Amino acid sequence: MKKSIFALALLGAFSGAAFAQSTVTIYGVVDVGFQSLDNGTPAGRFNKIQSGQEAGSRIGFKGVEDLGGGLKANFVLEQGVQVDTGESDQGRTFGRRSTVGLSGDFGAVDFGRDKSPTLKYFDNFDPFGSALVNNGNGVRALYFVGGSATVAGVNANSTGRVSNSVFYYTPGNLSGFSAAGQYGFGEAAGNNSAGRSLGLTLGYKVDALEVGFNYLKDSAQDAKLFTNAKKGVSVAASYNFGVAKPVFIYQKTTDDLTLEKKAYTLAVTVPVDANSKVFAGFTQVKNDTPVAAGKVVGDAKQFAIAYNYNLSKRTDLYAAFARLTQDSTSRELAAVNGASVKELTAGVRHQF
Repeated sequence: MKKSIFALALLGAFSGAAFAQSTVTIYGVVDVGFQSLDNGTPAGRFNKIQSGQEAGSRIGFKGVEDLGGGLKANFVLEQGVQVDTGESDQGRTFGRRSTVGLSGDFGAVDFGRDKSPTLKYFDNFDPFGSALVNNGNGVRALYFVGGSATVAGVNANSTGRVSNSVFYYTPGNLSGFSAAGQYGFGEAAGNNSAGRSLGLTLGYKVDALEVGFNYLKDSAQDAKLFTNAKKGVSVAASYNFGVAKPVFIYQKTTDDLTLEKKAYTLAVTVPVDANSKVFAGFTQVKNDTPVAAGKVVGDAKQFAIAYNYNLSKRTDLYAAFARLTQDSTSRELAAVNGASVKELTAGVRHQF
């Protein structure tokens, strides 16, 4: 009897040691507020309660297991939530992220579905953090961020996120240099190019200066089995002066047919005090894609401004306004060609 009790105690001790090497965390964001949007719809302005304007509302599970020798196993399952209705986001159970991988001195390798390297690139450089304006998508709504490959079941209708992918991230001790790469399998029988996605980001950060380069390519397949690749090349730079942090972003987007689009952003973040800051930015899109003999799509220009106030480390208030004007044949963010777009948002975000 005593031996049995001792054996059980010993087993419990070893089990506790094993479980102590693994951790699972539940986390999330609850973000909701008011949105007033006029995008040229004939019926008029939308006034509504909108989820995820500053950050997409979500619930997630992430875990790490220490395998020894500096090697770790990692997983993330993250589901989007529409707080205003209680519905799941994107029509997928874990549509925001579902990855598993290994990390160590070599960096990190993940497999599954996640943001494209380009979307993470804009999250980093865009002062609006890919949020607050443009229906909660930030400045990146006017850029190409990947996730447009259209082979059924791969990445269709999920702009900025890529499925069936392998991701690699360099370790964080490369004297300021960093890189991230992504390869997404199109999984089309007999055609390795159809539906394939590629992404690469190179970065350098030293003191207050940060610069970055990004390349992406999405291949799509139409009914005639013609593969049309859409490509984007971006550069960005920011410098933190303390009293202000200006940023410059530029991207050129093309495809194998006629698309030729350029966009740039000049923006700044200004801390007001320890708990609040102001963002402001100007973006111009120049679309030289032909629409008729001697005519191109044309230009669009947007000014945006936002304010953020931290009530605590986990809860903040926000407000933002954006106005976009464009040429008669341009249709950035608008319901009809040439329409101006005006948006006002205000809300609250809680992180846990």
